[in-house]
Amino acid sequence: MATIVLLFMTVIFLIAYPYKAYVWGAFIMHMSGAAMIGGLADWYGVTALFSKPLGISYKTAILPRSKDRLILLARRMLSEEILRVSYMYKIIKKERLMKRILQYVVSSEGQAQGRVILHSLADHVLSHMELGPIRREVTRLLATSVTDWRITPLVIQFGRCALEKKTATIFWYYFNRTCQQVIVSDRVYPYLYAIVSAILKRYSEGYLMRELGLAFGGDSLSPAYLVRLFQRKAVELLDRHDSLDSPLGQYIWGRSIYFFNKLETNEEWQQFLEDHKDKFFRYIIDHWQGQFFDGNRIEWQRVIDMGLDSMSHMASSMADDESKKEPFERFLLMRLVSVLQWVRPIIDRIVEEELRSYTPQEMTDMVRSRLYYDLQMIRINGSFVGAVLGGMFFVVAQLIREVVIR
Repeated sequence: MATIVLLFMTVIFLIAYPYKAYVWGAFIMHMSGAAMIGGLADWYGVTALFSKPLGISYKTAILPRSKDRLILLARRMLSEEILRVSYMYKIIKKERLMKRILQYVVSSEGQAQGRVILHSLADHVLSHMELGPIRREVTRLLATSVTDWRITPLVIQFGRCALEKKTATIFWYYFNRTCQQVIVSDRVYPYLYAIVSAILKRYSEGYLMRELGLAFGGDSLSPAYLVRLFQRKAVELLDRHDSLDSPLGQYIWGRSIYFFNKLETNEEWQQFLEDHKDKFFRYIIDHWQGQFFDGNRIEWQRVIDMGLDSMSHMASSMADDESKKEPFERFLLMRLVSVLQWVRPIIDRIVEEELRSYTPQEMTDMVRSRLYYDLQMIRINGSFVGAVLGGMFFVVAQLIREVVIR
């Protein structure tokens, strides 16, 4: 389009040139000539970014010669701007991550996936647990009033049974594989894509240089590519740490043990559990005896189905009530700070590796394709501004001439 405008102005200039003796002819000639010169100057400047216009090598083909600088620019943009913890915290807070999680939980896709995962978890992990301590707590529950019975001991006993080395090893391996399946799931992709798109949009909105920085990254900084890259690298990381003895396995196991140990002494956490136990356990008691226990075996699938239904109702009520959602959102955001600090150097290293896999010409072509429309508008604006200035200067010159002659 910009080239067509440039050629059009050139034709107008050539047509008007023979009539330059006339005022109207001179005006058109000056206006089209200035537009042609402005368009040529911008054409040279834009072309010099990607190649050598007219074979001139001095200060041209800037991008193909600047691969290392482009990589450094992309890394700085990610590490110091996009992935800055304070910036990411504000973006995620504005994007209401808790709301997106609740939307997924109450959606039919989220419930179906959760049901499949938890049923498989019951079959592979919970069947290995020692149920004696849990059975004693349930028997005690059935013999007392729910309002007089504290749920905290049952939760602690369940946690300790699940975190014994034998059970924890099976649980971590299965949980690791389940996380891999969830991360690469097409059902999760739209939510990740929406969050990444919003982050990049907020980052570049109203800032030309930031938009240029994202364009320099080409497809490597597009939302679709970043989400797929995150999914792939996350699965690779989990696959390397599928053993409980791995660093990640040991960390998660240690933090889980710490959680249940702290639950014994943290009155605020205990009160939270007690506040939510009554209506849930009244329903459980009505269905527990004779349905959930079969000798020493718990019908985990029934417990899970009931828990999922309860979670769905709770998520639906939270989605419509800001006062219920706020404490969970605040807790989630606090946890995200440490996660972002841990993820930031990993993403920085991954982006550098990905960008270095491209040749200078491939990186140049990516930038050109991403900025094609903007570069065309720059050239068109150059012709337009040249035409306006050419016409203005001609009018001013004519006025001065009239004044001098008089």
